[in-house]
Amino acid sequence: MSNWVFAFDLFPVYFLLLLFPNGRLPSALWRIPATIVGACWIWAILFGAFVPGPIDRGYFPTVRNPIGNSVLSFAGPNEGLLGFLVVACPFLLAAASLLRRFGGSGGGARQQIKWMAFAVLVDVVMVVGLTVTWNKDAMGSIAMDLASVVLSAAIAIAIVRHNLFDIDRILSRSLLYAGLTGIVVGLYIGSVSLFGLVLQHSASGLAPLLATGVVAVALQPLRDVLQRLVGRLVYGLRDDPYAALARLGRRLEAATDPKQVLPQAAATVAGALRLPYVAIELDDATATGAGGARVAAHGTESPVALRLTLVHQGEEIGALVVGARAADEALSAADLRLLRDVARHVAQAAAGVRLSLALLRAQEHAVAVRAEERRRLARDLHDGVGPVLTGATWTLQAATTTLRSNPDATHDLLTTALVHIRQGAEDLRRISMGLRSPVDQLGLREAVLAYTDRVSLAIHTDLPQQIPRLAAAVEEAAYWILVEAVANVLRHAEAANCWVSLQVSDDSLAVTISDDGQGLPQQMRPGVGVGTMRERAAEIGGSCEIRPRSDGGTEVVARLPVSLSGAEDAGLATKGRSV
Repeated sequence: MSNWVFAFDLFPVYFLLLLFPNGRLPSALWRIPATIVGACWIWAILFGAFVPGPIDRGYFPTVRNPIGNSVLSFAGPNEGLLGFLVVACPFLLAAASLLRRFGGSGGGARQQIKWMAFAVLVDVVMVVGLTVTWNKDAMGSIAMDLASVVLSAAIAIAIVRHNLFDIDRILSRSLLYAGLTGIVVGLYIGSVSLFGLVLQHSASGLAPLLATGVVAVALQPLRDVLQRLVGRLVYGLRDDPYAALARLGRRLEAATDPKQVLPQAAATVAGALRLPYVAIELDDATATGAGGARVAAHGTESPVALRLTLVHQGEEIGALVVGARAADEALSAADLRLLRDVARHVAQAAAGVRLSLALLRAQEHAVAVRAEERRRLARDLHDGVGPVLTGATWTLQAATTTLRSNPDATHDLLTTALVHIRQGAEDLRRISMGLRSPVDQLGLREAVLAYTDRVSLAIHTDLPQQIPRLAAAVEEAAYWILVEAVANVLRHAEAANCWVSLQVSDDSLAVTISDDGQGLPQQMRPGVGVGTMRERAAEIGGSCEIRPRSDGGTEVVARLPVSLSGAEDAGLATKGRSV
């Protein structure tokens, strides 16, 4: 065997180089070199087994090969040439395939191949150098052993640093079966000892038999429990999607502050999948463009391995950003499946958070608008009406002093005072008109008709003959949603016709604007107009939906409450009047 067993040390390494790193040949053309390597392997075994003469001249120079065949007697004098053809040439072919892969690869695969190529180069230099400069047989054997160590070290580096193989799976199986073996051995020894103490006077073979039965019964449950523990240690909750989603649900449920919902979600995803970095980006409901703000993050920022779009009701609202565990490590199929499921739940939470943030911004905007409006009113009254009325007051006081002594002067002063009073009244009327919207001046129905008459598009209206007087906030929201929807038709739809409808029921006002234009894009990203319409509806407890029209085009449907409890409590709702 010492004549031919070397072939089982060398040729598997050649095939390793041929198939490295993915277990497949570089291309179909490399089947011919692989066949040559396999043929040389068989020839090396046959040549070593049946060559006549001494067995392994370096170790058994006086023992002749008992199964040597004279047909191969030519091999002795030509051992060097045959060794080059049968052993060295297959190695050169395998090394050429490695270099071919190295030249055509990139990223992590190139790093993996680089370590293997470096190890092969070191092995060649070491084997040739040691066998040429020192004792050929002894140093050649040492060089071959060292070559195996260098090659193994290169593979280990490629595994650990560049994710050559699924090391997590290997680690998981190793921990599972090592732990299971230890538990089984401990359980068996403990059971034998326990039964030995209890059954001291019984048959000597009964305790091991009972212990074997205990181990056999407990083996499968122990394996299941240990596999779950090892899986969670290595993979987190990747292999238990229900547990991961349940944990996410509990964390979201426990978050009392809306601003903490998404940070809790990011932390849960990172912990469940052992990810170094998870972030959630949220598109502004009133922003244009594809950008989003990063509103939540957990961990240390690392290169992005995956970006999953968060979609709510067919609308892109943000993204779930996942950092790579290592620079060249890709997420597994199980990771991707769980992340896609998690993204759906995160999208629901993100939609609620986005709405809360939009409402908060709307409240802040309303406060700012009220403050600015008060400031403008104060300025207009102080700079406009105030001086006029002050002048009228001083003029009237002067008229009282000249009333008896100089009637003509008094008449002139009173005329001047009347001019000031009329100017002040006109200024007050102007300020009052500036505070009133078209709805307040004309009523909802007439304001809608006045607006549609000014639009350069064929607009078909379906309005009730009389619309009951609604709360001012409801009428304002309905009018401005309609105006914004028609403006969107003019800007984006390329439509020939537009239909506007108002329908009033006992509890809601339905505003519908539809067109026969080009319709919605595949993935709609809301702009300023869409965000404004939704904000106006949400502010008073209504809803605004944008959807495809059944006959082509787009349809906007806003449903608003006909009454507001806050307005009724404040005495702001008016009933019984119609327009």
